[in-house]
Order: sequence, then structure tokens, then C-alpha cells
Amino acid sequence: MPGTAPYALVRTTVTAHPAQPDEAAPVRTLLDRLTALTAREEALRPALCDDLFASRSGHDEEFHRHVVLPLRRALHNGRVPRPALLDRLGDLPLRVPRLRAWLNLRELRDVLLDDLAAAVPGALAAERSALAGLCRSPGFNRAVALTSADLLRAVSRAARDEGGRRARKEEPSVLRHALRASTKTSPLSWFTAVGWSGGEPVRTPAPLSPPRSVVREHRTLVEALASALLDEPRRRRALPHRMTSSARHTTDGRALYTRDHTFFAGGRYLVTHEEAVELAARPALTALDALAAAPAPPDELAARLGPALGRPGTDPAVGRFLGQLVDGGLLVPVAPVDPQHPYPLRALADWLRQWPEDAALSDRIERLAADTGAFAKTPAEERPALLAGLADRWRRLLADAGRPVPADAAPLNVLSEDVLFEGVLSEGVLSEEVRSEDVPSDGVLDGPARGEHARAAGSAAGPAAGSGSLTAADRAVLGELTALAELFDLGHLMRRAALERFTARYGHGGTCPAPWEFGADTAAAWEESARLAALPSDDPGLSPGLAELAALREEFVQHVRNAAAAAPGGWAEEVVLPAGEVRGLAARLPGWTTARPLSYAWFVQNAQSARSADQGAGGLLCVNHVYGGWGRFTSRFLDDLPPGAAAEVARAIRRGLGDGARAAQIRPVGGFNANLHPLLVGEEIGPDRYRSALAEADVELVHDRESDQLRLRLRATGEPLDVLYLGFLAPVMLPQRLAPFLCDHPAGVVDFRRLLPRHALAVPGGEVRRTPRLRHGHAVLARRRWHLPEGVVAALRADLAADPGEVPAAAAARWRALLGLPEQVFLHPVPEPSAGRPAEDFVRSLRAPKPQALDLGSALHLRCLAGWLARHPRGAVLEESLPVFGGRSRPAHAVEHVAETYRPARTPSVTRRGDTP
Repeated sequence: MPGTAPYALVRTTVTAHPAQPDEAAPVRTLLDRLTALTAREEALRPALCDDLFASRSGHDEEFHRHVVLPLRRALHNGRVPRPALLDRLGDLPLRVPRLRAWLNLRELRDVLLDDLAAAVPGALAAERSALAGLCRSPGFNRAVALTSADLLRAVSRAARDEGGRRARKEEPSVLRHALRASTKTSPLSWFTAVGWSGGEPVRTPAPLSPPRSVVREHRTLVEALASALLDEPRRRRALPHRMTSSARHTTDGRALYTRDHTFFAGGRYLVTHEEAVELAARPALTALDALAAAPAPPDELAARLGPALGRPGTDPAVGRFLGQLVDGGLLVPVAPVDPQHPYPLRALADWLRQWPEDAALSDRIERLAADTGAFAKTPAEERPALLAGLADRWRRLLADAGRPVPADAAPLNVLSEDVLFEGVLSEGVLSEEVRSEDVPSDGVLDGPARGEHARAAGSAAGPAAGSGSLTAADRAVLGELTALAELFDLGHLMRRAALERFTARYGHGGTCPAPWEFGADTAAAWEESARLAALPSDDPGLSPGLAELAALREEFVQHVRNAAAAAPGGWAEEVVLPAGEVRGLAARLPGWTTARPLSYAWFVQNAQSARSADQGAGGLLCVNHVYGGWGRFTSRFLDDLPPGAAAEVARAIRRGLGDGARAAQIRPVGGFNANLHPLLVGEEIGPDRYRSALAEADVELVHDRESDQLRLRLRATGEPLDVLYLGFLAPVMLPQRLAPFLCDHPAGVVDFRRLLPRHALAVPGGEVRRTPRLRHGHAVLARRRWHLPEGVVAALRADLAADPGEVPAAAAARWRALLGLPEQVFLHPVPEPSAGRPAEDFVRSLRAPKPQALDLGSALHLRCLAGWLARHPRGAVLEESLPVFGGRSRPAHAVEHVAETYRPARTPSVTRRGDTP
């Protein structure tokens, strides 16, 4: 049975979403009533059209042609009839009761619109004042300063609440970022603080420790600088060298290597070009492969290689041979500084000090490191100038080192900033109702603010959305859901696709002595897994094991389809999975899926619901994402969390892998700060043995016939390895030669939305696809969604623009009624079509508009709605907000937990591949 780890990472917005102003409450009520009334109108419309058609016998032809038909046409097309037409109805409302009811609704609608027109100005003023208060939040300003100097200036103007044309033009952008700061929990600067919840909960909440800023140099720039410094031969020769990769020897006497070149093109990313190199397997090359396994400077390698070839250690021919390999990129220096070093610029400066002529350069780098570290305590208003200065100094430093930043490069990201709580968060410490103004000018909770925060925490009722701990019921339901996640995890399909490719290339029980050689096949297996997931269980292209898995998926999909079809009208807004089938699924998964241990990271939020009384005080547990576990999404922060956090994660990993398992981490940085994390399992696989006990060349990739699994194992002992990659950077952004190591545990590409039925709804501009909420027990696996294509978004924007009110209340109410939208949703971009190049697709996804909160009960949100939709010209996705964020009586933080489940391996009963015809 899968178990849930006793700890959780906690992510909470530093800035609370403001309470609803008193002046805004009437507008929310009126908008809700207007939406309900519009829905009644829409429900009445089809039958009224039929009644009008049937009324022909009660009047003459001219009245029918000039009054009834235009009225019916307008109602059928969803238009409001012209007032002149309504003035000519005569006794028609008396003869057609539904018309009289519809006219009454129109009168009520006019009253509501008049009331809204009177209430909106006061609500807008109050909501703008609340936004101004949020814009004065020190944490929000610090985070915005890291994002954009122009945005910080706009936020500063909004904080003064001065009004004016410019402020109104900037308002949608400012509000969008304010919503990101108060409703989203992705860690970035002072938008979100990260804490640790572990160990036994305490009965008396302790005061919340002050969050602190952790600033690091951007590793993309550090790696670009180190690479530039190595262009100087005297520096490069002083470093130990290794072969670019292990060698793959062919039967015709050739040796294959892979080499890569990393380029800095500006901005945030390094670009890696890889290529295979083929050479004659000469004795000198074979001897050097063995000698360079322990990296050494070229002169020392020459002194070793000469005697190994029966030549003097000072033979010039040996030196020329090594020089040719260096020039060809086959003999490469190790990095001058450990890629995982916590202070890389200082370490790089120390390394340069061995050369007197580099003293000035060393001092420049040291000062750059010191000024970067000072960013943590820099006030918001001074941050843009400091960032601009750091970017300019980086440009000059790289240019002086011989690697100028391209003129057309994106703006440089010079640092990263994370905000963390100091201690272990106890249950009840993170209250939902913490005032934004409790964070003083230095950005941390201190003094009286901390005391007030503690009092608010002490008054919090149980483990609600702001709690620092998950309940036992929450952990139990996540354990139950682990098998369902496996069922819809592309990782299992990828493993099988990779195995098929491996056995086709190397044979059953075969061995690939250089795992880098299988890197392209590993990447192709990921692409193939998406195709396999779409095949029905009876497709002849599926192996028996994959067909069994597909049949189980189809069974669960059918459960959901049947539940939706059984609802009134053939559509259910919420579908509940059969609890017994979910709990029994683990025993039904094919044996090959459980042959390896597995771990998931669950990103969850608590939310209250109408059913809270039935489901306990905790209400609903909403699953935001499911990714691979093994400590990956805690790893980035462990060096700065309480000391016991890393030990807790390490213990969970060891238990999850099982007794006797030998594990090693692979920790490439790839210029990405979030890939910095500690060693949790004791051993590491590096490119060589200079900084790690195991080198890539020490490991081979094999088909283990006993378990019918693709495994990495030590070449020297034949011992199987579990290789864990705990970095945040997607594997497609790292060198492809690492793919077999990065994907030894590929689980974590889970999408429960594949379970969902889809319902088409015809609306102006096209057809909207709706999907229901999906739930198991009190866990929400998918929120309700509405997929709006390009034409529908255009029609919605046109309606909003045509609305004559100060805010488009009537248009918003109409679309809420048409789509059945809740009051509060999140606005998502539609996925970009694949370019067929995974790395490019990944970067494009990062550039897409970020999801944002949208409150359709807020006058200010409605005023900004058309501008926000303009950022989604290709269409948009609306998703119900759970938990809700607006209309609350007190300020509230968004809080998210990252919990891990672990499922041990089970020995499967398998037919060995190749044993039967």
C-alpha cells in the first residue's frame, strides 16, 4: 500500500488577497442576481419561441409578419428586441403567458441594471483603494522590482491611488500582477514564501518565524563566464582534463564519442549542441580512455600516457596527440568550480588568484558576488537600479573575457531570489487571515506584527486552507490515489517504449556499455508514449502488457462517462469516481508497472465546499498537479530549510527504494538555479570521478531479463542502480546524452483530465467544450473547465466592448449564464501546437501568458476583462477557482502543500522476454 510522507513543503503567498470592501458587496449581489435572472431568460427563450409560432391563429397576417416574426427571430438569435417592436405587442402578452413572464424578467433586469449603475462607481473606488493598499505591500513591491522596472513604476502610481488616464490604462496589468501575488503560489522572489511542515503537530501554535530572502547568482551567467575564462590556454591547462564521454567501440575497430558545446545566447538559458564523433580505436586512444578516468592536467596525462605506450613521458608526440584531442573537443577540462557550489563567483575568484595577472579580474568577480548578495536586503525602490547595474557589469565582464552577449539577446537574468520561513511550520501557524500590512518595510514579519500574526494564527479554526499541516484523511486519500495516478502516467508507457527500443537494438538481455548512446532513443520513447496512450486496448500495435494497461484506463474512463450520462440531462457538473474500484486498482495494475518503486509529488490546496459538513471540517482537498516525487520538489529549498528537512526526505527516499537498493543522484545544473540541491542518497554520478565517486563511464544500461526491466548498473560489480534526478529543469533542456540517467524513474507525467467526458455547448462564435469536476472522496482531481476557441473569445470580447455600462455587467452576466460559469475562475492560455522539437516546445510554454485569477463578481475585474482576454487571441480556458479568493470578509493568503507518496516495488510474475515465440 502506498504511504504518504509525514512532511510537506508549504508554499504561501507573502501578500494576502484583500478583503472585499463594504461598497463592493452590493455589486457582487446584484451581479449574481443579474446572472440568475439572465439564466432564467435563456431557459425561457426556446419554449417562448415555440409559443410565438403557435400563436398565429390569434392575430392577423400583418401583425404576425411585422411583430411576431421579428420578435421570434430576435429571441431565437439571442438578441434584445428593439423597443419600438416591444411597444407594438398589443394583447400578445396576455395570449402568450411565457411572453408576459419574459417581459417581467426584462423589467426586473432593467431595475437591476439601474441599481448596478448606481452601485458600480462606489465599488470601483473602494476596490481601487484596496488595490492601492495591496500595491503598498513591501513584499509585492520587492517581487515586482525583480520582474520589471516599468511595472514597479506602475505599481507605485497605483499605490498612490491618484486616478487619471495613465493609471486607468495601466490598471489591468497592475491588477493582473497583484492577483498573481495574492492567489498563485509558484515560488518567485517575494510573491511566495516556502516553509516546511514536518514531524508531530503541536497543540499550541508557535509564532510564525520571519521569512528571509535567499539570493543566488544566475548560474547561466556563471557557467558562461567560466567557459569564457577557459578560452585562455594557461587557465585551461591548469585544470584536470577528462575524455568528453566514455567510448563506444564498434566491431570494425572504431571508437565513438559524444561531445557537446554549450553556448550562452543571452537571457535565461544555455543552448547545448551535441554531436557524435568517430575515430579509429588506436592504442593511444584506448590507453587514454583508461588514464583520463581519473582526470588530471594535460602535462600529467602525458607523463602517464607515454610509459603506457612504451614511450618517454616527455615524448613530444604524446603532447601533440593530447593537444589534437583538446583542440577537437574530445579531451576537455573539468569545471573550475563545482557546479553545485553554493558561492560559485567567490570560488571562481579564488581559483583565478593563482595567477597574479588575474588579480584585477578576480576582484571584479568578488565585488559582483558581494553586490549580488546585497540584493536580498535592498528596498524595492532601489532594486531596479541595482539589477540594471549588475546586468551592465555582467555584460562588460563577459565581453572582457572574450564572450560578449549578443546585441539582440533577451535581457539578462542576473540572479534568483527565494523567500523561506526559518523554522518548522506547526499546524495552525499559517492562518488564512494574515494582513498584508503585517509585513513591515523590510519585508519580514517582526516585532508587533509577529505577535499580531501569532494571535491570528491562534484563532484559526483547525487545518483550513491556511494550515501548515495536512490531515490524516488528506494523506490517506493521496495514498489511495497513487495507483490511479500510475494508470494515467505516461512514465509507465515511456518505460515500455524504451525497453522495446532497447531490445530491438541490443537484443533480449543486451547491454549498452555507453548509456549516452541510447540518449536519442530515450527521447524518442517519450514521444512514442504519447502515441501509445491514445491507442485503444484492442489495437494490434500494443504489446499484451500495454493492452492490459489500456483496458484498465478504458474501464475507468467508462465509469466516468456512465456517471455523467446518468445525471439529469445527460450531464453532471461533478463526477465522483467509484471508491471501491479506486482502492482496488493497485492490485489490478500489470505486474511490470510495479516492478520498480515509485514516488509522486502532490500539489494540493484545501477548499471549503457546500458539502463540508458531510466531509469533515477540512472540506475538499484540491489536486493542482501531480509530478514525480523522490524529493524533487523539495530539493531546491532543502539547503535553506530547517536542518531536519533534508534528513526527513532522505529517510523517505531510502524507505521508498526498499532494503538493499543502491541509489545515486545525477545533479546537472544546466545554468538553472532551481537545479541546485543537496546530495540525499550518498552517491552521485558525475561526468567523471573528479568530484563524484561514480562517473558516467562507470555505469552501463542493460535489459534485466529476470524483471523484464531496463536498468542502469555498475559495470565493475553488476549491481543495479536506482538513479534519481531531483532537478526542476525539464530533461529536454539538458544534454540528450544524459537522458538514460535522467529518466531512470520517469514517473510523474500524470493528467487526470484524460478521464473526463466532454460536453459541447453552442454559443456565439463557435462551440465551447465543457468538462466536469472530478472527485475521489474529498479529493478534487480536476476542476470544472470551459475551453473557449478563438471565435468564442472574439465574440465575448465584442459583447464586452458593446456593453454601454461603466463595467460590462450585462454582457458578463449573459456569458456566465450561457456557459454556466461560477463567479470565480482562473483564465488559462490554450496550449500551443507542438513544433515537434521538445526543447523548443518547452521554452514556448514558458513564454505563454500565465494563469490568472478572474472574479466575475468584481466591478474592477469586469472593467479589466476585455484587456485580459486580448492576451489570448488563440482562445482561452476558464477553470473554476477552488478555493475561492474573492468576496471574503478578511484578507486571505493562498496556501499550497506539496506532499509525497511512495509505493514500494513488488516482484512481478513475468514471462521473460524472448523465452516464448
